[in-house]
Amino acid sequence: REAIRQSPYRWCTRESAMWGIATGTAMGFHRIRMGSTPYMAGNVAFGTMFLVFVPSYYFCVKRRDYKEKYIELMMRANDIQTAENLPPQPTHDPFLSDANEEEEKYILGDQELYGRLQERKEWQTQTPTQDASDVFQPVHKK
Repeated sequence: REAIRQSPYRWCTRESAMWGIATGTAMGFHRIRMGSTPYMAGNVAFGTMFLVFVPSYYFCVKRRDYKEKYIELMMRANDIQTAENLPPQPTHDPFLSDANEEEEKYILGDQELYGRLQERKEWQTQTPTQDASDVFQPVHKK
């Protein structure tokens, strides 16, 4: 079961099987509606299911492999390394304030800000540039 969860193609199997079952069921009901015997309609439904499932799975696998190779090629072309090769993350973020500072400062993400500016089109008169502290007001949570 764990091998199935680790398979990169499990979604291809699921999607292909769902399309196969749906088209097989529709074809089976169509054959019954057209006057075929239930045995013949069942055979047609089963055959249609596999006729849709196998190519759908094949093309899904090929598309997935192509996308993976394309991403690797673009990463190599742009000199982007994988996450395993990245340097370690810094322990102190220089953009966040220290907790030991005397004046109270908000750490990024601790507050919610609303900026109430009306959007203007290019042809409308533009509002003059304002200070960010005037535009963005903190929302006090209750």
